[in-house]
Amino acid sequence: AYRLAEHYGDDRISCGILSLVGFLILTPFIKVAENGGITVIPVEWIGTKGLFVAMIGSLLWTELFCWLKRKKLVIKMPDGVPPAVQESFAALIPALLVMILILAIRIGFAHTHYATIHQFIYEVVASPVRHYGTSYFGALMTVFSITILWSVGINSGSMINGIIRPLWMENQTDNIAAIQAGVTPPHIITEQFFDMIWMGGAGATLSLVIAMLIFARSKNMREVARLGAGASIFNINEPILFGLPVIMNPIMLIPFNLVPLVLVTVQYAAMKIGAVAVTTGVFIPWTLPPVISGFIVTGHLSGSVMQILNLLIGAMLYLPFMRIVDKQYRAAEVTARAETDNTLAKQE
Repeated sequence: AYRLAEHYGDDRISCGILSLVGFLILTPFIKVAENGGITVIPVEWIGTKGLFVAMIGSLLWTELFCWLKRKKLVIKMPDGVPPAVQESFAALIPALLVMILILAIRIGFAHTHYATIHQFIYEVVASPVRHYGTSYFGALMTVFSITILWSVGINSGSMINGIIRPLWMENQTDNIAAIQAGVTPPHIITEQFFDMIWMGGAGATLSLVIAMLIFARSKNMREVARLGAGASIFNINEPILFGLPVIMNPIMLIPFNLVPLVLVTVQYAAMKIGAVAVTTGVFIPWTLPPVISGFIVTGHLSGSVMQILNLLIGAMLYLPFMRIVDKQYRAAEVTARAETDNTLAKQE
C-alpha cells in the first residue's frame, strides 16, 4: 500500500494505515467455541493464512482511496492552512467511504456459509493455488521460471519468490507445528527445499564450478572458475553467469535450465520415500553454504548427503556442455597464441 501510494504520488502513510484498518475490520476477533464459550482474538487469520486478504486488500483499498481523491471527493481547506493539515482533512472522506465498503463486505460475508472473506479467499483461491504451487509439478514450474528468466539476464529469484513465498510460508508453518507436536512434517515443498537445490545460486552452478575446476583446460575457463568459486560457496553466482558466460550462451543454457529440474525430481523422490528427511520449516540465510544448509533445514545428516549427491549429479550433467565451451576457448587461445608468435617473428 505504501509503495503503491508513492507510485501515485499520494498520501503513503494514510494508505498504509487504511490498509491495516481494513484488514482488522475484515478479520474476526470474536470466535464462538463449540462448548459455547468465547475465545477472544483468534490468531488463525493473523498469520500466513491471512496473507492473501492482507495483500489483495491493501492493493484494492489503496487504489480506491487514490481514485476517490482524484475525483475530488475531499474536504478542501483555505489556502493558509499548513500542507500537513490539508492532507489529513483531504484523506477523511475517501478513507471513510473505503471503510464503509470494507464493513459492508464484512457484513455481507457474515451472512454466507463462509462467514468471513478470509475463509472465502482461503477455500476458493488460496487453497487450490497452494495445492498446485507446492506440488511436484509446481516446484518444477518454479525452478524453470527462475532459470528461463535468468537465461536472458533477468534476476528472477526475488520476483518469482515474492509470488510463491506466501504458499511456502504456510507449508513451513505446518511443518514447524508438526515438529513441535512430535510428528513427521507433512509438506515436502517449502522454501528450504529450494535452498537445498540452489547450491551456488540459480541453476545450481556450484556443480558447474566444480566441473570447471577439475576438468577445464582453457585458461579462460580456469580463471573464471577460480574467481567465481569463493562467491559460489555462498550462493552468489553472478561472476559465473556473466563471466563464463552462461547467460545468452545457447550451449550452457541447456544444462542451466535442465539441472534444477533433475535435482528437484531426485530430491522430491528421496523425501517422498523417506530416504531424506523433510525440511523442518526453519529459516536460513540464503548465503549459507551447501552441506551445512542441508543439515540445518532438515535437522538430519541425510540433508547434507542429499546436497552432496545433488552436487555430483549437477556436475555430471554440466560436464559435457562445459567441455564443448572449454574446447572452443582452448581453440581460440591456441589461435591467438599462434597469431602473436607470427607477429613477433615478423618483427624480428
